[in-house]
Amino acid sequence: MKNTKFLKLGWIAAAALLGILMASAFQATTEKFGVVDISKVVEDSDYGKANQEKFKNLKAAREGILEFVDNYRVLTNEQAQRIYDLSLKETQTAEEKAELDRVKADVIAASKKSLELQSKPSISPEDRTLMEEYSKRSQTMEMVAQRWYKGFTTEMQSWADKQKLASVEKARVAIQEVAKAQGYSIVFEVGIAPYGANDITDASLKAMNAKKP
Repeated sequence: MKNTKFLKLGWIAAAALLGILMASAFQATTEKFGVVDISKVVEDSDYGKANQEKFKNLKAAREGILEFVDNYRVLTNEQAQRIYDLSLKETQTAEEKAELDRVKADVIAASKKSLELQSKPSISPEDRTLMEEYSKRSQTMEMVAQRWYKGFTTEMQSWADKQKLASVEKARVAIQEVAKAQGYSIVFEVGIAPYGANDITDASLKAMNAKKP
């Protein structure tokens, strides 16, 4: 399995935000219109940046597992599961980190042994049995890695979608507060009114950052 990289998943899809109409729902004697780049408010906010960092770390951990399995395919099922479990822990103890390093070292040693056996001009019956075992492990790990890849992709997309909804809602609240304070009757997303005046993006970003997560 050579494709160990996820599809180009971003923790938020900016295109999905275009076309949103932001209405302040406050009456005004004179109509006052504004525009806002909600994608910028979400992504440049402290909350958005924290989510981007979180997504990057989650993604890196999962890609690391897949890359290790792809490079060293002679893992036993037990070794693979332990690497999976330990690598996905957000906070590892010193003992867990040492165990993860130890399991990986054992796998790397087995992979080196497998390559040595393949280069031998002749092998003993014991070595042939070991080579067959390594071959079986490699086939098993191919299927395991494919299953993990699909699971990771679904997991990360679900996480991104959930965070996107929460982030957009926080941005909406901040935008509505700014719109009310500045007397706007309607605020359009910049995708609808790209040349609109009265841009309240920066003020909305400031308002969103002022709120505690």
